[in-house]
Parts: sequence; C-alpha cells; structure tokens
Amino acid sequence: MKRVKKDLAGGGRLAPALLLVFTVCALRAPVSAAKIYPSAGTTSATFLKIGVGARAVSLAGAYTALSDDAYAVYWNPAGLALPVGQSAVFTHNEYFEGLNQEYFGYTLPGEKLGFLRGSRLENGHLGLGLNYFYTPKDLERRSGLNEASVAISPVEGKFSSYDLAFSAAYGFNYTRDLRLGGALKFIRESIDTESGNTAALDLGALYDFPWLDRQFTAGFSVQNLGPGVKFNSKRFDLPLTFKAGLSHRMYEKGLLLSLDVSKPVDNYPSVALGLEHPLGNKLFLRGGYRYRQHGNELGAASGLAAGLGFVYQQFGFDYAFSPFGDLGATHRISLAYRFAAPPAAAARPPSEAVPAVERLEGAKRAVYSVSKKPLRMSVRGVDYAVEASAGDPAASLYGLTFKTRVRGGGEISPDISEGSLPPALAAKLPSGYSQLLAWQFGPGLAGVDGGLTLNFRLPEKKDGGEPAFFYLASSGWVKAGAVNEGCSGGLCSFSVKAPLSSHYAAAERK
Repeated sequence: MKRVKKDLAGGGRLAPALLLVFTVCALRAPVSAAKIYPSAGTTSATFLKIGVGARAVSLAGAYTALSDDAYAVYWNPAGLALPVGQSAVFTHNEYFEGLNQEYFGYTLPGEKLGFLRGSRLENGHLGLGLNYFYTPKDLERRSGLNEASVAISPVEGKFSSYDLAFSAAYGFNYTRDLRLGGALKFIRESIDTESGNTAALDLGALYDFPWLDRQFTAGFSVQNLGPGVKFNSKRFDLPLTFKAGLSHRMYEKGLLLSLDVSKPVDNYPSVALGLEHPLGNKLFLRGGYRYRQHGNELGAASGLAAGLGFVYQQFGFDYAFSPFGDLGATHRISLAYRFAAPPAAAARPPSEAVPAVERLEGAKRAVYSVSKKPLRMSVRGVDYAVEASAGDPAASLYGLTFKTRVRGGGEISPDISEGSLPPALAAKLPSGYSQLLAWQFGPGLAGVDGGLTLNFRLPEKKDGGEPAFFYLASSGWVKAGAVNEGCSGGLCSFSVKAPLSSHYAAAERK
C-alpha cells in the first residue's frame, strides 16, 4: 500500500490498474486475528453505518470530501451546497446472509423554496433521504434453552425486522470556499413486536483551498448526534461517528483521489483511499481500500471495493462490489435521474426572465464576446477571471469583468438588455433622482463571485454634474459609487463595482 500511495501522490495515471494493485496488496497482507474494540456491538441502529450509493461504496466510503450528489444527505450534507440540481436517486444493496437495503433520495434547489428567496440560504439545496434496511424472509420464532433444535424447541411462529431512517437535509454556500450543511433524521428500529424510535442530527462542512500549487477540498462530518434508541425502558446509544476527508483531482477531467479518516464511538479508527478515473465523458472506473487500525475484522480483503459508473444525458448508473470475507460479498446498484431545465430557459432573453412589471421599456439586447482566464481548478469546477465586451460599439454598457466558477464544461453567456425602467421600478428610485438609462440582466451570469465591475458610457453633462449608479436589491435600490474614467467626443466613461443583480440604473438629480 505504501508504494501505491507514493505513485498516486506523484500524479501517475494508474487508475485502470488500481483495482488489481489493491487486490494484490490485500491478498498478500498477513492473515491474523483482528483486535476487537472493547465496546464493539454496544450501539443501536447500526444499519446507519452501512454506506449508501454505489459510487461512494466503490470508493471504499472515502466520500466525506467528495459528496457532490443526492447521496450527500447521508455522507456529508454540506455537499448539497454544490450544483446538484433537482435530482432523484435509488440504490439497492444486495447484502450478505439474505439482508437487503434500499435507499431513496431527492434534491431540490433552494431557489425553488419561496421562503428562502432573498436569503443566503437560497444558493443551496434541500435533500430528502429514506434509508430502509430489512430481512426479506420471515424469521422463525422459538423459545427455551434449545432454540437451535427443531425437535426440542418447535417453531412458535414467524416474525420480521426492519430498520428505517428518514432524513431532511440542507446545504448552502457560507462563503465562496466554505460550505455548510445539516441533516435531521427520524430513526425507527423494529423486531417482532418490539420497536424503538429516536431522532438524530448530522453536521457537515466542505472547504476548498490551494496547497502546493494545487487545489484541494477538505471535508468534515459528524453523523448520528442523538439520544439513542429506547427499547422498553433501556436506551441504547447511536453509532456516533466523526469523519474527515481530503479530495483532489490530479488533472482536468481526469484522475480523482479521495482520502477519508473515520472514528466511530464503537470501533477503532479507519482510513479509506478511493480513486475514480473517467474513460471519456460517460464511463468511470472506481476502486478503493479501507483499513481499520488493528486490522479489518473480516480479513484484509474485506477492505476492498470496486465499481463503475455510466452517465448518459440525464441518467446515471453505478455499480459497486465489496467482499465481506466468509460472510460473502455485497452488490450495490444505483440509478440516478437529473431533472432537466426547460429547454427554452437558457435561450430566453432577459425581458422574458423577469415579471412583466419589471421588464425594461424599449429594451435592446446587447451581444457580448467573452474571454476567460483559468485561475484554479478543484473537484468543484474551474474558477475563471472573465472579461466580456459588447460587440456593438454603440452599447452603453460596453464591458464587464468578474470571477465565476464553471462546472462540467458550462458556458458563460451574459444576457443583457438596455432601455428604460418600467414605472413601478422607476418610482422606487431614491427621492430626488430621475433615471437616465437602465440595464437588465438575465440568468446567464449565475454563479458570479464577489460582484462585477461594470463599464458604461453616458452623454457628457454640460453642467459638469456626475450621474449616480444604482443596483436593485431585495430591499430596493442601493447606490454604488461610479468612477469617471474620462470624457471624449461628448461621451463619458464610468466604472463601478456592484453585486450581481437583475437591474442596474444610472440616474441624475432632478
């Protein structure tokens, strides 16, 4: 394993051979009895420790710093701050000894939740998850000292058991590089006629940072904070677990590494290493290995994991395989569907992207050419410094500069019109001001970080007065200081820094 880690740190493209290397390492490991943790087996709801999602499992559970899909509800709710979009997922886990697990997940952008509009939380996602673990066949009920013998202790009936957890989570961007999230879950365990319920909380964070001229993402999560499950009069603790992780993409659209350290309250700490390598844009090969301090309980090979993924348009398919020693092997199949935006949404001009009472009058749409310079790259996307210039020399707003993050090859397309404010918005300008010109921005610049610098021209005023510049916020018009860059040919050029908004206006005192 030391050699494998050294090769990975050097950036070699050995992803296709990763599974073979992990297998050889595991099989060559010395066979010895693993040390058992003193308080092992003392917690309830242990099904919460069984990973969900074939992609995450095929990476040996090294997913704390990589959670970027609907399964973030389980692994790290801070991942819901990423551009997950509206999506639905399902995983079936064919566990050993006839046990089964089903997981359903759903995510919805925060902007679609009316009560979050205008707040910092709007830029995140709501996530829902249902984790169901059960025995598919009825179990035989016997009693007495000789339960194993049918002759002495006959079957008295049959019973079933199941475990269930329903989670509601939310993750959002606290700052550009820091994401926070939390999940509240209801837990129920039932066996025969006995059952117990409780609630628990998961917390998570993701942080992007540069190191050694490369971009990394660190993740941290606390799972199963709660009072435990109560059966009859006794309460049993939940499997509280602390996790920290690190992820890094070796090169653009290429090798992805993820490392996890996990410490549950009822077991020794473990370390997991996962790797994902794309073959084109649709097929992904994955492998991983998890090692527990003092040895894996079911043998060295039980730390292995492998799988693959396939993406086609809005659909995704993932498969994961992981052995459990003498108990057998597990197979997970995951399906995902990402709801597409209405086809016409991206092409709509700004005049159709806002309510009619806010559309500019006499609006003229401007076309901009875009040049972008990459600043840094991470598993979250590529950060760019962007300059946009109007193709029409007569355009009053002739230039924009800003920073943004692009994920998955997305395009940067300013969608801007200029004209006059409608009466409803013009009447809200501060007292004593009348509009000169207004600009309306469409949805093409979502994801702008730190605001924009706008460059615009206005006719030179004979009295030497300077225009005021305003942007529209949830509280109304806000003034921003514009700088006169000089006048020539009867036109004056101005620059101003302002947050991204749907409307901007230049005005003069009446």
